[in-house]
Amino acid sequence: MKFSERIGLVKPKMYLQIDSINDELKNSLWNLFLDLYDNSPKDYWVRVSKHTAKFFRKIPVDTLPYRDYECRQWLKKYFYSLNWYRVYEFLEFIVGNHITMTREPRGYAPGYDNHEIDEERLISWCNIVLERELSGYRFISGILSPISDKAEVTEVENAINSSNKEGLYGASEHIKTAIEMLGKKPKPDFRNAIKEAISAVESVSKQISESNSKGLEGALSELCKHTEIHGALKSGFLKLYGYSSDEDGIRHAILDQPNIGFAEAKYMIVSCSAFVNFLILKADSVGLLQNIEK
Repeated sequence: MKFSERIGLVKPKMYLQIDSINDELKNSLWNLFLDLYDNSPKDYWVRVSKHTAKFFRKIPVDTLPYRDYECRQWLKKYFYSLNWYRVYEFLEFIVGNHITMTREPRGYAPGYDNHEIDEERLISWCNIVLERELSGYRFISGILSPISDKAEVTEVENAINSSNKEGLYGASEHIKTAIEMLGKKPKPDFRNAIKEAISAVESVSKQISESNSKGLEGALSELCKHTEIHGALKSGFLKLYGYSSDEDGIRHAILDQPNIGFAEAKYMIVSCSAFVNFLILKADSVGLLQNIEK
């Protein structure tokens, strides 16, 4: 808190920015880009501008200026013209294309192949800025998601990383798709976010148990033959699954939209991620992951 906030003269800003971006956040993101690409002899701004023109704005590249400083000004003017969700889309674009945009051509002098900041470190920088400026979004596996609690972000990231590590790629893709649906701009898709989160648990259960049983209940029952899962935990999760798959629930509501919002979707994504992590740990403890093709 600032001095004026600590002594009560100014009320601190405590709200998360979900469907807006204030000047402080936008300026901080631009300053992050400056830290990445400024003061370099490699003409990074020329490369970033060309890549933006080709693959983000999709406009003729020959309309761009030629000099590094002019390209920076061109990009800055465009960045500050964007509305809130296009700013986030552009930030995702920068993160996802940073390595490609800054990689030196083949045959360049050794030791200068890549930017000194890799994608993992860039994501860390972005999340620091987003948290500091009270953005309601954080990067999870390269995707901006409106899950901002550190413990919840870690749970979802661990589920994605552990699934990939153990060859449970279906679960990983379902969780990634769930957070994409939750963070869809300008209007999230809560129903499909929940469906994808549940599908992640169903996928990992079937793959670990090597069961083709229909639904989560059959897969969990097969898994319980190999490793103990507490009855209350199994029952509790099946009740959550039933909530999302009964005739009036998420999966079968074709004509009538269910009364589902952000809180329910976020809860299911985090809960399903935690259950995926639990299942992977249980399966690993009894050697059930050894036969999965990596």
